[in-house]
Amino acid sequence: MADENPGRELPQRVRGATRSAPPARAPSSSVLSEDLRQRMRAAVTAERSGAATKQDEVPGGEETGPEPVPPAGPEITARSETTAVSKPPAVSGPPASPARAANAGPMAEDEITQWLGTTAQPPSSVRPGAAGRPQAGSPRPAGWSRARLAAMLVVVVLFAGVLAAAAIRYSGRSPGASPTSPASRQAAAARVAAATWVAQQVSRDVVVSCDPAMCAALKARGFPAGKLLAVGSGSEVPVSSAVVVETPAVLSLFGSSLATAWAPAVLASFGSGPYLVTVRVIDRNGSAAYRTKLNADLADRKAAGAALLGDAQISVTQLASGQLTTGVVDSRLVLALAALAGHQPISIVQFGNPGPGPSGDVPLRSVDLSEHDRAGHLSSAAYVRTLRAYLSAVDVSFRPARMTVVPADGQDVLRVEVTAPSPLGVIGPQSSP
Repeated sequence: MADENPGRELPQRVRGATRSAPPARAPSSSVLSEDLRQRMRAAVTAERSGAATKQDEVPGGEETGPEPVPPAGPEITARSETTAVSKPPAVSGPPASPARAANAGPMAEDEITQWLGTTAQPPSSVRPGAAGRPQAGSPRPAGWSRARLAAMLVVVVLFAGVLAAAAIRYSGRSPGASPTSPASRQAAAARVAAATWVAQQVSRDVVVSCDPAMCAALKARGFPAGKLLAVGSGSEVPVSSAVVVETPAVLSLFGSSLATAWAPAVLASFGSGPYLVTVRVIDRNGSAAYRTKLNADLADRKAAGAALLGDAQISVTQLASGQLTTGVVDSRLVLALAALAGHQPISIVQFGNPGPGPSGDVPLRSVDLSEHDRAGHLSSAAYVRTLRAYLSAVDVSFRPARMTVVPADGQDVLRVEVTAPSPLGVIGPQSSP
């Protein structure tokens, strides 16, 4: 707008001084133009190294971002004198210059350049009159902020990936989580060994109690499913069975009372510590009744063993003689050998118990016979065939379950085995459990 009195001399302004508001202005406090406010916000953004600032609302309810900064000069002063908005600028952070009075009027050009020229320093170090306006060709501070945020996000994602991979590797080494850990392999080995032994050694005519996993393993190895009794939560002591496979799962159901009150005799044991699996004889009448029958059977076996030693058709080693005398041999073997000696001379090498870790009072269920014919009438092969044929035809109550040729003490022997558990009272009046 042209000045109405061009000949009048313009008043001189003092550096840093403020002007009084024109009389026509209604508001009591003057504010900056929108353009100047955006310049000041861009400077604050650079001062705080890319920190996020709030967007101001322009009249009409729309939000606008910072506009390009034009060169400072008289035009800025002119705009600041003629343009006003409805509210002051919202600048976050500490002020860059001393606080202005509410009625101080528009900011002078020197004050603006003083304030905007300190973008490279924090607000606390602003010096009046310092030059340093952002250049038109220099990168925008907001661009720096976005680049840094993107870089930080990439670093965080990579770091989280490294932590996740480390956690997976650690959990893979954890004994509780990995099926290939040493503890898991030890538990699995004990279970497999016990299932294999039971399927081979325990009679198919008796009922075997087991946890569901062990029952499945026994069934997979050919043990009759109808002779398996699965126990689980809420089950009572399985006294209707003759054998119980005490795994850690079964032990957790019944505790030590199973062994002390119902199943005191161990046929075989596998593993150790928390992975121990034991195959036990269980008596429907309890441990005390089992011990009573076992002692009576032991007396019968001692008598039958002594009679066997007096048979002229039978020769025994010193080890085998002591085993027969003490009555530790299963009654079925004693009866089978007595029947065999009535038709063929035999030589007994030793008695044994197929299975690791049995109780000391469990009868021995195997016998090793020499392959040499004492009478000298048959070759070793023919002699073994004769022994096999006769033992396969004896009474079913004491017929051997298997006969195999195995090496023992530097010689081949015919090993004869009967099944577990050993029935009590076979020779005397006692009944089996």
